[in-house]
Amino acid sequence: MTREGTAQTFDHHDPSYGAHRHEIWQRLRKCPVDWSDSHGGFWVVSGYEEVAAVSRDSATFTSRYVEEGDDGMPLLGITGIPRLRGIPPALIAEVEGSHHANLRRVLNPFMLPSAVDANREFVRSCAHWFLDQVIEKGEMDMVKDFTGPIPAVLTMKMVGLPLESWSWYAEMFHAVSAHRPGTPAFDDAQKYLGSMMKQLLEIAEERRSTPQDDIISRLVEMQGDDGQPLRDADLIGILWNLIGGGLDTTTSLTSLALRHLSAHPDLRARLIEEPSLMASATEEYLRFTSVNETLTRTVTKDLEFAGASLHRGDFLMLSWLSANFDETVFENPDEVILDRSPNPHLAFGIGPHRCIGMHVARSLFSLMVTEILNRIPDFSVDEARTKLYRGNPQLAGVVTMPVTFSVGPSLGTARPF
Repeated sequence: MTREGTAQTFDHHDPSYGAHRHEIWQRLRKCPVDWSDSHGGFWVVSGYEEVAAVSRDSATFTSRYVEEGDDGMPLLGITGIPRLRGIPPALIAEVEGSHHANLRRVLNPFMLPSAVDANREFVRSCAHWFLDQVIEKGEMDMVKDFTGPIPAVLTMKMVGLPLESWSWYAEMFHAVSAHRPGTPAFDDAQKYLGSMMKQLLEIAEERRSTPQDDIISRLVEMQGDDGQPLRDADLIGILWNLIGGGLDTTTSLTSLALRHLSAHPDLRARLIEEPSLMASATEEYLRFTSVNETLTRTVTKDLEFAGASLHRGDFLMLSWLSANFDETVFENPDEVILDRSPNPHLAFGIGPHRCIGMHVARSLFSLMVTEILNRIPDFSVDEARTKLYRGNPQLAGVVTMPVTFSVGPSLGTARPF
């Protein structure tokens, strides 16, 4: 295929994109690698097999971000077309090779199932405590009162940040993810970026002399490929990637799933009656919500790929959302099937850059949904007042989601943080 494909008018920043993206991606999958003239031109990769192939081959389709490489070629990184300005590089996802491997080696002990298990009681106590604060009122904002705080507190604990600062970080990252650049909410959130970076570097300096069992301590001990400690800018980029991923994506996944369960009482009733379905339901909601909707890559060499002539320096947008709704892989993809099997979704990506926090996300989601179904099983979402992300074509999520429910008893849980 030449650069005169059927996707020429595709623009993910069009105001109508969010409401119609499923229909748009269904149309684009008819030509799973296609060219768009928007935003300087880029390839649109929408088919399941093609998205998976790009993701597995990080040598040909790199995630690196470099404004100008040794040969003058810029590398876009993962954060969108066009790339947002003022956002630190995501220095786990936007590096390759030995540096990427070394970072994952340092971080893996905090992300493995054994580490998730070690934090399970802490997370359960947080879930009990946050729900205790609202259960006697019969109403709450599901995002601000429950699905947002719990991943935020756990992220603070794992990274090594003061637990009481969870709301400050959560508000900033949710605003940056939910709103378009140039809007008051986005710009207000960015005002706190300098203060956040300052706190991160101050804590990193403390850990150099007094290490603890947290991610910041391991990062300040780490050496880069040059044998030197990580630079401050690298620390910020890594921590931005970790904190942002920990705070926003699981919150969005859980909020969107609970919204769907509110609208489909038959599924909610089945999940309550058959709690053994939670594992497969978790995978199905990962597929169905596809919170991380798109990421970008840069082509490193000329090649023919899926009938398209790609050139070195071309940019690609690959859609996890589209891949997870590919009719050739998933039967009835528009339906939530709680016991879907097999379910080879790409919600966490695939290949060398597969999401390092996937075990944490699965555990958090399962625990939070179980807590809601056990204690407020008749919750009802106020759709008229629910606000979804509309300014970010890369991430799906919920800004606010008011719910009502039958008043229940507090468990009297002691504040766990």
